[in-house]
Amino acid sequence: MRHEPARAMHESSENAQTSVTKMTGKVDAAGGWARRLSAELESVLLDTLGLAPTIEWHLHRRQKRTGIACELALNNSAGFDLPEDIAASIFHIYSEALSNVARHAKARRVAIALTITPHEVALVVRDNGIGLGEQDSGSSRGGIPGMRARAQNHKGLCEFAGAPNAGTAVTVSLPIPQA
Repeated sequence: MRHEPARAMHESSENAQTSVTKMTGKVDAAGGWARRLSAELESVLLDTLGLAPTIEWHLHRRQKRTGIACELALNNSAGFDLPEDIAASIFHIYSEALSNVARHAKARRVAIALTITPHEVALVVRDNGIGLGEQDSGSSRGGIPGMRARAQNHKGLCEFAGAPNAGTAVTVSLPIPQA
């Protein structure tokens, strides 16, 4: 009889733990669904509006979500839409760079410059965060190799510069194939 309250408490604790585990699974699934939906929306916006307006939309959302002050400079002197594959690669590199700022940089500000000319598209993402160490700029982990690979797929460059406590700059340059 003395053990019944302890057993009831133990069973109650097990039930609570099971409920928390189920809820955690549902939250994880909802988060995955939201990420997929966001990626699809970004793709539709990129196809419909083009690179610059999609970056403007995304940057506004990112600034609201992270609280990091964002500045955007756009210069499109090309007078035409970018090829879809180049626009998608630039957008993905931009998005990964901003994710890295939010996750790792401890930055308060980020400045993005996008320049499109008839021969090249250039992107610079510069933050005022903790900067890169020597091991980070040549890292084979995280998003850095993916950003470099996307640029190299278009015969372009993706470079990283930064120093401890001096922020980081990601500079991308992709040539635009001439018809």
